Amino acid sequence: MPAFIYLLLPIAFWSGNYILGRLSVSNGIDPYTISFLRWSGACLIMLPFAYKKLWLERKVIAENWPLLTLFGWLGICNYNLFLYIGLTSTTVTNAVLLNSIMPVMILITARILLGSRTSKLQNLGILVSTIGAIVIVSRGSLDTFIHLTISTGDLWIIAAAVSWAVYSVLIAKRPKDMSLIGFFTSTAIIGLIFQAPLFFLFGETQLKNLTLGNLSTILYMALFASIGAFLCWNIGIQKLGAATAGQFIHLLPVFSIGLSVIFLGESLFSFHYFGIVLIFSGIFVATILHSKH
Repeated sequence: MPAFIYLLLPIAFWSGNYILGRLSVSNGIDPYTISFLRWSGACLIMLPFAYKKLWLERKVIAENWPLLTLFGWLGICNYNLFLYIGLTSTTVTNAVLLNSIMPVMILITARILLGSRTSKLQNLGILVSTIGAIVIVSRGSLDTFIHLTISTGDLWIIAAAVSWAVYSVLIAKRPKDMSLIGFFTSTAIIGLIFQAPLFFLFGETQLKNLTLGNLSTILYMALFASIGAFLCWNIGIQKLGAATAGQFIHLLPVFSIGLSVIFLGESLFSFHYFGIVLIFSGIFVATILHSKH
């Protein structure tokens, strides 16, 4: 299989997750139930393949449990749960456009947490992309922006993006003597432990009322949007490098917005187009143009 396919597949899987997440919350399944069942399924699928690695690497896990706990909290619990909560009151279009500033947000986070320096081009890109995000969350209305009547769902999506940006920056500190499958499974289990009390406290969906369609959706999220996407993405990075992989993230809005228009009947307005142009211009300046400078 061509190497670039390993990077295209996760984008397709994640795009499907946005659409199915929006459909699920629209059908009355609460975000806490969706996220908990998704990662319960992912852990159950992974454990038969990963338990030997987890046992062999138990000392490394014990030595690095604070860091692994942070990864599980940020990347598994927060990001996914915040995304589903956000989708209860915002559109897939807004969600993916706000998430598309992720490369820029990672630059900002790396500067704050690791002291990484940003160039003038990167700073310009950050500014332009931020303005694009503001255009989208304010619905292109100066009055909305001044009075801060921003959708609660948009704020949850931004919180999810911040969690993933911090996770992505800190991933460089992943224990080098841990296998990929051991790291993924251990952080998934930790993230699930964080989600369990939230599910029991705030989950309102009766599991007995879930339909075959609901269960099929959750299976897709567990198998493809979680395990398949993670493994393919890491193989793609190994084959083509992180810099090339980062450019594929920019296809996420294209895939997701196309699917949302087809399957959810969502509409694009002028402020979306203006925000899209600003976000992608900022990303282009901060990443591609900066790398060539």
